[in-house]
Amino acid sequence: MPLPYEVLRMVPTFKIVDPTMIPEDPPRVDEIHLHPQLLPPTAAWRILRRRTGGHISRSTFYRWLDSGKVFSFRMGSRMYIPWQALQEVIGQCLSGEQF
Repeated sequence: MPLPYEVLRMVPTFKIVDPTMIPEDPPRVDEIHLHPQLLPPTAAWRILRRRTGGHISRSTFYRWLDSGKVFSFRMGSRMYIPWQALQEVIGQCLSGEQF
């Protein structure tokens, strides 16, 4: 059964203008669906602990957020950490870098 005309008008159409804009190394499909782009601090801390072996305390993580060592921003009264910023912190922790 075809869709009504009104529904078809609401569906956006996308065209790739420049094929060079396609990233060479797209994110893994499982990471896209498992993790939202913005994480609340508790979720980010839990992911960080799981990925690094659980050696980072909650108070240390919140201290990093307050000092700006981990990028975060507020929307109203809520704080969010972008997934990309969390990946950078995980990489720094696993490589043993001081920050």
